[in-house]
Amino acid sequence: MIRVKKIINNDKWKLKEDDEIILDHLERNRRRIRLQTKKKVIFLLDEKKSVFLCNGALLILKNNYKIKVTAKNEDVLMIESINKKKLLVFAWHIGNRHIPAEIHTNYILIKKDAVIRKMLKLLGAKVTTRRLSFTPEYGAYYKH
Repeated sequence: MIRVKKIINNDKWKLKEDDEIILDHLERNRRRIRLQTKKKVIFLLDEKKSVFLCNGALLILKNNYKIKVTAKNEDVLMIESINKKKLLVFAWHIGNRHIPAEIHTNYILIKKDAVIRKMLKLLGAKVTTRRLSFTPEYGAYYKH
């Protein structure tokens, strides 16, 4: 099976891609995984350590075939607040439950979860369901 030779883990590359692969946040955070592109090319990502593939990353296979990584849209909850202090309180409750979260200045994204949605609404959060790409923080011991 053809393997990944090089990862350009940003969206600043200037090469012409041959193919594309659409992955959710869990599939983009792996050490070893067999993958298939839109054009049905099967390949192996096999790294020494887990790697988080950014939206727009480029995978170059050993045969120089270039594959663009696109973040899949996922069902998420957008958590908003009337002020920054309350948003920090919501972030604390999310973190206390070890829920992967994507932190922004004015909102937080988490995977859709009915129980957590109810809890956050009871705490006063504005919670809406969206379908967006999701790139959570992976914690203090994870290096991007």
